[in-house]
Amino acid sequence: MKKKLIAFTLILCIAYGIFRPKMFASAAANGLYLRYHSVLPTLLPFGIISNIMIRTGLYDNVFDRISSVLKHIYPLRAPLFYPIIAGFLFGFPLGSKLCADLYHIGKISKKEAVIVSCISNNFGPAFLFNYVCHTLPGNLLPDWLFLMICYLSPLFIGRILITFSPKWPDEKSPEKIPPSRSELTLTIIDDGIMNGFTTMIKLAGYIMFFSIAADIITHLPISQSTLSCCVGFLEITNGIYILNESTLPVVQKWILAAAFVSFGGLSGLCQTASMLSELKTGLSVYVKFRLANMCVTILLTAVLVYCLNFR
Repeated sequence: MKKKLIAFTLILCIAYGIFRPKMFASAAANGLYLRYHSVLPTLLPFGIISNIMIRTGLYDNVFDRISSVLKHIYPLRAPLFYPIIAGFLFGFPLGSKLCADLYHIGKISKKEAVIVSCISNNFGPAFLFNYVCHTLPGNLLPDWLFLMICYLSPLFIGRILITFSPKWPDEKSPEKIPPSRSELTLTIIDDGIMNGFTTMIKLAGYIMFFSIAADIITHLPISQSTLSCCVGFLEITNGIYILNESTLPVVQKWILAAAFVSFGGLSGLCQTASMLSELKTGLSVYVKFRLANMCVTILLTAVLVYCLNFR
């Protein structure tokens, strides 16, 4: 079934390119534009710097010191705090990328990489402010409150997952590649740069592909509410734009936007699967986590919108 669905999607995209070449090229260009102006400047520098930090040993020196404070707030080992912090500050999918890098050099286990990827894969504040809060009409929720909902939900669900995960505190991982302690070489810098650009190329391909798929859906004869849901759960940026242009009630727009952000879209799932491909597992856990996160976020958004606007 999975292979048939992928084959059908590819055939549909090829047919779209043949019979609607201008629309096909425009959709691909929009995806690449988003990558160049939003994803690349935000994620590439931090991806390169993070890879260099991890391989020089500077990573250990910093987070071994601050983990004694942070672990009282959130029960994680020292190497796991940076993916959480970077994922929340700089945006999706940097959290899962860092988890994959840490797993590759043996600093964290496979289970830790999967669970922390679930928690840390969120959209950054800049994206939420510019593409969501300032796009949706009505100002039903203050910007800071909407961001708090989006960030507290994965932390809350992640805390439950950690608590009930068997052998979580005691699980260790063997060192695969010993870190070069505080030694910065040209080889490490070159590897960090190549690793960062390889990741960006992968993300660009996924963004372009799902932009084309979203454009195909916009030309289908379906209602605005169905169109908004289909595109939003496929690729969030186009979904938010179509949602804002629709005639749906303002309350429904905010709740649907919260659902899109908390789930991350099929594009997000594919990008995460690409980042975690070395683990060869964990995608089912990630999907369940995002669905649970979506339910909690929708509930919190609906309750707060009602309390602040309709009491």
